Amino acid sequence: MTVKVSVCITTYNRAKGLEQTLASLAAQTRLPDEVVVSDNCSTDDTKAVALQWVGRLPGFQYFRNSANLGMPRNLNLAIGRTVGSYIANLHDADTFAPTLIERWESALDAHPSAGFVFSGVGGWQERTRQGGGVILHDVDPLTPGRSFYERHLRHRFSSIVWGTVMARRGAYDLLLPFDEQFGYISDVDMWMRMCYHFDVAYVREPLILLDHTPQFRSKNVNWDMVEWAHRIQLLNLQRFYGRDPARLASEFLAHQAAARRFLARRLVGRLRHLDWSGARRSIEMWRAWSDASHPYGTGFNG
Repeated sequence: MTVKVSVCITTYNRAKGLEQTLASLAAQTRLPDEVVVSDNCSTDDTKAVALQWVGRLPGFQYFRNSANLGMPRNLNLAIGRTVGSYIANLHDADTFAPTLIERWESALDAHPSAGFVFSGVGGWQERTRQGGGVILHDVDPLTPGRSFYERHLRHRFSSIVWGTVMARRGAYDLLLPFDEQFGYISDVDMWMRMCYHFDVAYVREPLILLDHTPQFRSKNVNWDMVEWAHRIQLLNLQRFYGRDPARLASEFLAHQAAARRFLARRLVGRLRHLDWSGARRSIEMWRAWSDASHPYGTGFNG
């Protein structure tokens, strides 16, 4: 049997969420040819839940790591265990419209220059005051990679590409691994790298219903994530503009301004919540990112 569409699901201690994800996958109008679940050494009932799906989903395989490897390494392993030409990276606990796999496969078929395809999402009420939590973006069905990077990813501390995408094996063959230094947002760096080499496809439908468990509704600031996002931006500015020193300097200054605005908003938020530690961290980052001697602050002394 030819394997065209593979699905990989990374999971850790979310047995109930994994069950609903796999059930949603089984209800697809276009079933995947292969499903790989990579368990990052869960201590709950994840293994028992996963093994119930052997024989119920095509090409179903379950792997459990002997130790927790972190998200990037676990995802690298999961992708490495697939054999399909198209690889969908799905999050445990999310659920999907029945046409998700079908629509993504069709998009990559229709746009051979696209490295990956993503779509709109639903279920995020706190990010939208109307529309039932649905987030759709003003993105064409196909966008040149550089244009997508400059319009939607450059100088931003969040990404419109939820980590759930379908990518070509050829893109992963060229660009893997996901970079472990960026923790669980290493995918943002990967999508930027794909934009350097490939175009981007988009399906403007809410095909993913995001997991809504409390861990995703925290009002605390994850400062590690903020630092990772900053470093991802600097690295990719070098990637896209490193051959044009004048443009690179200009982009560094633009990112410095964006970073200062971002940290100013974080500072105001921390003060509002009487989070003095967070407020100090905001100020410390402001100073460090503006210091040319800082290892990730090159060019940020304007």
